[in-house]
Amino acid sequence: MFLKRLEISGFKSFANKTTLDFSRAENGVKGVTAIVGPNGSGKSNIADSMRWVMGEQSMKNLRGKKSEDIIFAGSGKKARLGSAQVSLIFDNSDKKIPLEFEEVSIARRIFRSGEGEYLINGSRVRLQDVIDLLAKAGIGKESYSIINQGMADAVLNATPLERRTIVEEAAGVKQYQIKKERSLRKLESTRENLDKARSLAEEIKPHLKMLKRQAEKAMQSEGVSKELKEKQTKLFTFLWRNFQNEKTRLNENKDEIGRRMMNVQREADRLADEVGKEAKEERENEKLAGLEKEQAEVRNKLNALDRDLIVTEGRIEIEKEKQKNIAIIEEIKVKSIPVDLHYVRKGIEDIRKDQENLIEKINKVEKLEDLQEIKEFARVIQQRLYDLKMDIEKGKKEDVETPHRDVSEVKKIEIDMTVVNELKEKTENIRKEIQGLQEKAKTIADQIAEEIRADRARRQKFFELERESRLKQDELGKLKDQYNEAKISLARIEVREEDLRSEVLKELKIQVEDLKGEMEQINRDVLEREIGRLKIQMEQIGGIDPLVVEEYEETNKRYEFLTKESEDLENAIVSLKEIIKEMDQKINEVFVSTFEEINKEFTKYFRIIFGGGNASLKKVEVKKRPKRDIGELLEEEAPTLAESEVGGSTPEDVGQKTETGIDIFASPPGKKINNLSMLSGGERSLTSLALLFAIISHNPPPFAVLDEVEAALDEANSRRFGRIIQELSNNTQFVIITHNRETMRQASLLYGVTMGEDGISKLLSVHLDQIGQGGKILNK
Repeated sequence: MFLKRLEISGFKSFANKTTLDFSRAENGVKGVTAIVGPNGSGKSNIADSMRWVMGEQSMKNLRGKKSEDIIFAGSGKKARLGSAQVSLIFDNSDKKIPLEFEEVSIARRIFRSGEGEYLINGSRVRLQDVIDLLAKAGIGKESYSIINQGMADAVLNATPLERRTIVEEAAGVKQYQIKKERSLRKLESTRENLDKARSLAEEIKPHLKMLKRQAEKAMQSEGVSKELKEKQTKLFTFLWRNFQNEKTRLNENKDEIGRRMMNVQREADRLADEVGKEAKEERENEKLAGLEKEQAEVRNKLNALDRDLIVTEGRIEIEKEKQKNIAIIEEIKVKSIPVDLHYVRKGIEDIRKDQENLIEKINKVEKLEDLQEIKEFARVIQQRLYDLKMDIEKGKKEDVETPHRDVSEVKKIEIDMTVVNELKEKTENIRKEIQGLQEKAKTIADQIAEEIRADRARRQKFFELERESRLKQDELGKLKDQYNEAKISLARIEVREEDLRSEVLKELKIQVEDLKGEMEQINRDVLEREIGRLKIQMEQIGGIDPLVVEEYEETNKRYEFLTKESEDLENAIVSLKEIIKEMDQKINEVFVSTFEEINKEFTKYFRIIFGGGNASLKKVEVKKRPKRDIGELLEEEAPTLAESEVGGSTPEDVGQKTETGIDIFASPPGKKINNLSMLSGGERSLTSLALLFAIISHNPPPFAVLDEVEAALDEANSRRFGRIIQELSNNTQFVIITHNRETMRQASLLYGVTMGEDGISKLLSVHLDQIGQGGKILNK
């Protein structure tokens, strides 16, 4: 297994996609790759990207403060990016990574929103999956496979327990440590669950006792309840069947009334139609109206003829009076000698005017009342003539000679008699016409009487039909009342059915249709008294909720479950303790053997680097007082379980645990040093490198990234460093970030990192075995 490629995109200064290809040399050596470049060009970002893709969560170790700091932040010539991605591609032909792939890709992607994801061969996975996979391959973000700037010296400044962690990493017990850590977390979680289960069981226990007593009482009442249920079933069945029979009878009665009501309704509708037809014929009977109209016209004509007859007769009388008046006037003219001629002329003139007015009124007369008025006016004129005559007689001398009339006066009298004759003839004609109209009026009256008799017969028929219609409506109303009463009775039955349904559901917890009792003739009163007696017995027993038995069973099951769960959790705790103990044994066994071998290699490489001197690793016991957690409190509360877990140790022993750490002793040649703090900066770097080489030599990782770890070395020590790197490269692939020329000479592949004005890191790669004399690149 070795590292084939590293692909970076958007990570810190590597804005553009950049690929570093680490190929295997032809002679089987895994090789050394050197990455060089000026300060600030982004060389260390390559090491940070490898640490990040392997699961690093601390932004401080990646030289940042927040997650978006590792995404390219932009420059004056390029906008910031929204995401960053790094991929490690391994050659897995030896199947050191437990996946059935010749090539394994591990990638990590992050977005500026804070979301991120891990991928193995393009499939999304969890962080834990990546850590487990790398641990089985012998590498990890916390292992010695990636040594950043300052980490080499940090080994010397670390505590003994932290140095032990480094040795354990070299011992290849990472997978055991992960399993142990998981077991410890499970152990803590199990202890918490056990405590919860016990607490719940203790809470349930008193309630369970109470439920048990109530359940026993409920079971005692089972016999009474069963008898009560049987009697209730019998009663409810009897009532339900009665309701159904009554409902059937009422439905049949309602249907019968409905049929009769429909028949009566049809008969009433027929009579109503006939009544309407007769009423319409009555309204449309125009003959009587025509006869009455004709009768009225005849009567109007008779009235007009009567009026004409009266007027004509009145005119005849007036003409006669007029002749008399003329005779009187003529007599006055003959016999009288006026005393005052002017007075007589004026009186005669006034009388003449009144006569003309009288004639005009006679011609305009229309009413009989007007004729009476005309007669009165004629009498007034006659009276005035008489008065004038008397006045003349009182104031004149009598002349006894016979009056003399001339021819004109005789003709005038004859003309007036002609008018009278004409009026009399007209009177006779009017009388004949009146007689004809009276006969016609009588005929019309007879026709009207006949029509009235026919109309009375029609009216009689109409009233008879109307009376029959009212009778049918009354009968229909009674049937409707009966129909409504049937519906009301049916509704009462249905309400009682619903009440019975609710009572059955309440008492028996079943639907009334599900009653399966046989129909029996029962004494309802007796049965209801027995049911009441049984209910009283149930109340005397205690009136226990029938669900209490079910609740008791559920609570008992839960208590048994919690008890069983507590037992399982106790067994799980014991099992986890055994696993932890087993992991500790494996770790200790491997640690002891690894410690001895690394100690020898450390002494060896220290002497090689320093040209002598002495150095060694020593085990030291470190007292550690761990935090008191829930599990330890549980141990104190449960001595039996605690003794089985800690082997009978006392609480004081548990509080004062000791662990084995590692201390470093180093003495360069010609010096006697008792403390590492007395070493110079170069000596500290060489000592830490000797320990690093010892670890790598004991358990060669697939690859190792060294970030300027030899920066403090002089030229002679740099050559020693280079020779050791070349020796170790047979089993480990080295990626070294350096400024040291001696280190560069050991590299078979050289990457140059530079940064332009746009703030983006760029790569230039050269295979050093292709460079000839004078710096010329040879083609192979």
